[in-house]
Amino acid sequence: MKNAESIAYESIIGMILSRNYAPGDRLVETELAESLGLSRTPIRNVLRQLVAEGLLEARGNKGCYIPQLSPEDMNSVFKTRALLEGRAAMEAAFCRTDEDVDMLKSLLDEEKEKYSQDKRKEYAAVNNKFHLLLAQLSKNACIERYVKQVYWRAGLYTFYFDRFYVPPAPIKLPRDPSNSISCTEHEQIVRAIAIGDGSLAENVMRNHIYTSYSRIAGRIPAGQSAGIFTARNPFNLMS
Repeated sequence: MKNAESIAYESIIGMILSRNYAPGDRLVETELAESLGLSRTPIRNVLRQLVAEGLLEARGNKGCYIPQLSPEDMNSVFKTRALLEGRAAMEAAFCRTDEDVDMLKSLLDEEKEKYSQDKRKEYAAVNNKFHLLLAQLSKNACIERYVKQVYWRAGLYTFYFDRFYVPPAPIKLPRDPSNSISCTEHEQIVRAIAIGDGSLAENVMRNHIYTSYSRIAGRIPAGQSAGIFTARNPFNLMS
């Protein structure tokens, strides 16, 4: 049975990623406690945790807020993510075990299944597990900690602006996972790790994150405000 903090953590992240809140919105502790049927203590602890992980911002005594999003922040977040996750993939390749590779392959199979059935919420959850597991498999606690922070912050841009997660028109099922750029790139990452090619794993991961950045930036309408920003030129991963 899950404890109150686990329930609160999963529920609040679900609310954020389902766009129940907009950039700049405040998350009110008492309202969350009431809606989730929990006491304020686990809610308070989870909000602090999400601030530490980068998904929320604390503003003094005013509480916790969804961060305001901007082109500059997006560029910094994705560039940092590419550097950190690229290194994580490299180290995971160097210290891989058969069990590590099997876990990644299992998540990849699950990801393809969720994609084929257009189960977007479940697909997102598996995608999260894939990236965070890969950071864990680097066997580097510092990399794992900072990947988690920047990954969740990047997730705000993905879930607010990536067309894949916007409620779509009906789609003919099943979808072909080979048409998913993300699934294809994840497969390339797993293959590089499996053969112990750290340089290839790093480069494929960096390219994967660059692709995500470009996909989001290229679909954001120009001249919008309130968290919607003008598309930018792709960042230079090597600068």
